Amino acid sequence: MRCKKCNTRLGSHDLWCMSCGVQSPVVKTDLAALKSLKQTRNQLKGKTSSLVPAMGFSIILGAIPIAILIWIFANYINNESNTIGQLMLNLSLKSVLISLFVPMLLLPFSVISKQQDYALKLKDLLASMKHYPKYLLFALVNAVVLIVLYLICFGFPGFASDPILRLVWIVLVNYWLAISLPAVVVMERRKVNPIKALKLSYQHFADVRWNIYLLALLMALFNGLAFVFAIFPLLFTLPVMYFAFRDYVIKLEEYELLDYRL
Repeated sequence: MRCKKCNTRLGSHDLWCMSCGVQSPVVKTDLAALKSLKQTRNQLKGKTSSLVPAMGFSIILGAIPIAILIWIFANYINNESNTIGQLMLNLSLKSVLISLFVPMLLLPFSVISKQQDYALKLKDLLASMKHYPKYLLFALVNAVVLIVLYLICFGFPGFASDPILRLVWIVLVNYWLAISLPAVVVMERRKVNPIKALKLSYQHFADVRWNIYLLALLMALFNGLAFVFAIFPLLFTLPVMYFAFRDYVIKLEEYELLDYRL
């Protein structure tokens, strides 16, 4: 493979030309999000039914309680924040309560990230409950980041903020999503703490950030629609998300994105 601009020979895993700095086709071909997702779906054909018990566990103890909490906050909890204290209390309460159930959605990563097959048994998922504190910490760290982004973009009561920052908030939240989701897999495969995993994802996956975001967006749409219209299909769409992100991070490892020195 050669650089399309300067014709310098490139290595099979080179993402950038070392001579002229032009991005190689690898990011849009071998590391394309849609290509990776298609490969994962092909590998999962005929195997999703065996994943239903484990998915049911995560949905019942994770997705459903989170949805109920969000509905309660939106309809029955007084969200008035006339003072800085009220605002911080509301944000903190919501973040902590939701974070208690987020690990139940993330625990499948603790099992599948350590292997390369497409199996996830309920007994293995139950055994992974010992990792709940680590995933709770991961959820709380993300909650703190999201609170900070909210305060920056929406401001405190009594302090004006530029309306354009509302749009900036949407961009930043989505950008953080593209950092945090692969970090769950990195945390397991590299055996690091949540903060280190988030740091590695932020520093080393910048070249494929848009690919990761596209993958996250597609998975959010599929699983969101499955949950809203009928929870049952979520049993079959959720495993695609877990394995898609695991497979993509493994591919990034094969391209040595986590091994280069900054």
